[in-house]
Amino acid sequence: MQEISKSFVPAVPVLEGVSLEVAEGEVLALLGENGAGKSTLMNVLAGLVTPDAGGLELAGERVDLGRYGPRGARDHGVGMVHQHSALVPAFTVAENLCFGDSAAGPWFRPGAELRAAEALSRRFELEVPVRRRVEELSPGQRQRAEILRALGRGARLLILDEPTAVLTPGEANALFAALRRLRGAGRAVIFISHKLAEVEQVADRVTILRRGRVVANLSAGELDARELGRLMLGRDLPPLERRAAPPGPPRLALRGLSVPGVTERSRLCGLDLEVLGGEIVGVVGIDGNGQRELEEALAGVRRPSGGEVLVAGRRVALSPRALRRAGLAHLSGDRERAGLVRGMSLAENFILKGSWDDRRFFRRGQIDRRAAALAASRAAARFGISPSDPDGDIASLSGGNAQKLAVARELDGDPPVLVAVNPTRGLDVGSARFVHEQLLARRAAGGAVLLISVELDEVLALADRVVALVRGELRSVPPGADRAAIGAILLGEGGA
Repeated sequence: MQEISKSFVPAVPVLEGVSLEVAEGEVLALLGENGAGKSTLMNVLAGLVTPDAGGLELAGERVDLGRYGPRGARDHGVGMVHQHSALVPAFTVAENLCFGDSAAGPWFRPGAELRAAEALSRRFELEVPVRRRVEELSPGQRQRAEILRALGRGARLLILDEPTAVLTPGEANALFAALRRLRGAGRAVIFISHKLAEVEQVADRVTILRRGRVVANLSAGELDARELGRLMLGRDLPPLERRAAPPGPPRLALRGLSVPGVTERSRLCGLDLEVLGGEIVGVVGIDGNGQRELEEALAGVRRPSGGEVLVAGRRVALSPRALRRAGLAHLSGDRERAGLVRGMSLAENFILKGSWDDRRFFRRGQIDRRAAALAASRAAARFGISPSDPDGDIASLSGGNAQKLAVARELDGDPPVLVAVNPTRGLDVGSARFVHEQLLARRAAGGAVLLISVELDEVLALADRVVALVRGELRSVPPGADRAAIGAILLGEGGA
């Protein structure tokens, strides 16, 4: 790619003269903050965005970017796995793998396609339930299905946009092994990630973008994760401060909470847990062990089969409105599916969880758009959200800025309880630091935070106590347990 430039708004460039190259048998890591231009650059390569200027060569062939589109990208051997799922929710994984694939032929052959999907899953060592519908899958399972589809279509150049955002360490290691096999077979891979330790592990070279420009082209072995982060941000991040906070009374309590699961493994079985004021309790677990069920029960969208939930000592009906009125805020682990709504403005998303009787934003059942816009503007100023136009579409925000808006909404009104699920998924180091600081600030203010995350390092950095969710049951994690000990508990080999 030579001197690629693109502006979506006049005089506001997203990319300014960006050049990039990747060779056969090479893994190139593309780094940058949210909004640095990484996804736009890759969308140009995938034929989804037409640049304002620049050139493109694939396998030595000059491409006419004016006529280049998704079909042209595929014909040239370019495959892209997007950060957010592009699968058909009502189809099974096997159906999605062959859907739109010209090599599959004009007829769908269920038995043959299912066997092919299972063989593909085994070949790349990515466990995916290929018989189940995508809408029933967790975010991690959907992401792995996306990766399988791209790999199965034989792309010579594979673009992976945050492929490990919701993968456990073991699943990520399996993906890296697959990437090494692809590299050995002469394929080229562009790997976008905010997990700098992963970049050191898998990449041969690194290209870093900042504010739409290339600021560094380096061999991966030249720099450590801290230096890569400094180049991405243009500054050093100070150490994360965790101030001591005196524990308060229980703010959130689960009493014998049982919830039907998507699978038998994910069914919640009589959970008992307390979260005190001024405390962060971390819940760790391998994806698919009940995290989704726990999140949805505490959001009021999955009916429990037994038990109760108490907020500030009072039993609460498990409905979205009742939970929110009781003071339980919910930061979704899936912004695209359950957190924010594309097509709505920043202001509309900010008041999205409000009730018709909230007099701050509603008058006689109608939205007070002036009040909503003012509140969204104040949140944008406080949390550094850009662009800050309250009437702008939420889709105009980068992942980091979109998450800031979601955090601002959930913390509005200082709720006594915050349930945060994978709160930094897909965020760069700067945006992730911001979210971590907000969780610690809520703790310091006496709030109770239940942190449900597949990121073990995140939980260990923030949580005062850690519990493991294993096959729908909570198991204690001893204070000071290291990663190996916690890993054994997650595999069902320890804990109580």
